[in-house]
This record gives sequence, C-alpha cells and structure tokens, in this order.
Amino acid sequence: MQPQVFPGTYQDGNGIERIVWRIGPSRHWGPNRFDIRTVIRGVPVAGPDFDALGPYDTGAALRVGLSVDEWDAISGCAFSGEMPCTVQVDSERGPAAIHFRLTLPPGGAGESLQLAVDIDGQIYQGTDRYFEDALFRLGQQFPDGIRLISCMTCLFSDYSPYGHGLTGMWCHREARDRYLAVRSKDEYLEVPVTEQVPETYLCADYERRIPGAGYRG
Repeated sequence: MQPQVFPGTYQDGNGIERIVWRIGPSRHWGPNRFDIRTVIRGVPVAGPDFDALGPYDTGAALRVGLSVDEWDAISGCAFSGEMPCTVQVDSERGPAAIHFRLTLPPGGAGESLQLAVDIDGQIYQGTDRYFEDALFRLGQQFPDGIRLISCMTCLFSDYSPYGHGLTGMWCHREARDRYLAVRSKDEYLEVPVTEQVPETYLCADYERRIPGAGYRG
C-alpha cells in the first residue's frame, strides 16, 4: 500500500492536541502488514492498530502525562482522525474523509469507535467495536447511488477466519482467481495474501464486490 498521512487529535485528562497519523508498510509487525505511527507531546508512538499503539520510550511517555497500560499501549484517552477515502455518488467518484473517534478507557474495557462521513452536506454515521462493523452500519444509511469505494467493498479483500483487530483486512489481488474460487475455510487459508490494508484504502485494482464472492461472501 501507498503510505497515508492525515490529521487527527489526541485527548486525555490533560487536554487535547493535534497530531498527524501515518499508516504505511510495517518494518516491525511482519511481512505484508501495515503499522500506524504518530507523535504525541513529542513522544513517537507506533503499533499495528489504533488500540495497540506503544511509545518508543515508556519513560518519556510517562513524563509527559501519557497513560501506558500493562501491555505498553497508550490508553485512558481518545483518538480521532480524518481517514482519506473515496465515495461514488451516482457515476462520479471523488475524495472524502471518514472521521473516526476511538475512546480507549483505562484498562481497555468499554472501548468504542464512532465513524462519520460528510457527503454533499449529509452526515452519515456508524458506531461499533470494529471498523468492519462500524463501516457496515455507516454504509447501510447510504441512499441508492452512494457507495464507499475502498478495500471494504472490494472483490479481492477478506478477513481472517481466526479474527482480526480494530482495523485492517487482507488483500488478495495478486491471487484473485484462487481467492474467488474459495468455498471453505480450509481453502481460504491456502490463498496467498498480497498485503494487509485499512478498510478505507483504495488501489488501482479495485473491483466492486459481488455478493457471495470469496470466503466472506
């Protein structure tokens, strides 16, 4: 995937500040995966998901008032961001941004995700635990003629049968024929993964998903 850079905020009991999110191919979390990076109060943080971001220097994080849980992840805060995406209105595609707000209570219990997108002055919203489900709820509100054009709605993307995190799914565009021929969990697990991508990402190989295709149907 091509790296994405977009604005956001970090908020905790000490205040709110603007940050810049960077999502791109990972150097630490395994082949074909992405990582998420930002800097909060001068402290670099990174991780494989928005709810698994850890500081490079835990001591520096604690000195500036960041809350770090027992797994060395930032908690007791709320993150927001304006994730770039593409929407199609009738036959015209154009850029948009999905606003997300992720609340991470201390200890992780009660984590919540809220999404919203403004399309031609109309706000559509979705709330759930995962990007997958929140985006589905958001898309259910779209009237005929509006569609999210992204990995979430692509013919060649899917989720692991073993589960997934807050955000991220698998792209199979380089093994599309094998993926589209899948009829069982065992068959799906043998399909090569091109890369992990955010649900809102879009590449040049996008094709609209057909109901019943691949493992997730």
